[in-house]
Amino acid sequence: MKNKIESIKNVARSKTWVSFVNENNEPYSLLHWSVGGVNSDPKDSWLVQDEMTFETREFATLEEATAWIEENVGIILDILG
Repeated sequence: MKNKIESIKNVARSKTWVSFVNENNEPYSLLHWSVGGVNSDPKDSWLVQDEMTFETREFATLEEATAWIEENVGIILDILG
């Protein structure tokens, strides 16, 4: 699992987003949010989105986001970066 988390981090840093699926074939995305709001205000956070329910969680750092993924998503089977 640690190797998958490291792969997710590396792809996210490189492309600013990465998608992956868990053992139940549930798709998730990890995205860097750098612009927010109507006025294009600068923002610097990471979002984890469940692509089935569109539920999104916001994290201040990539490390916080991947820690949440590791604790809550289950076994990651495939990385679709």
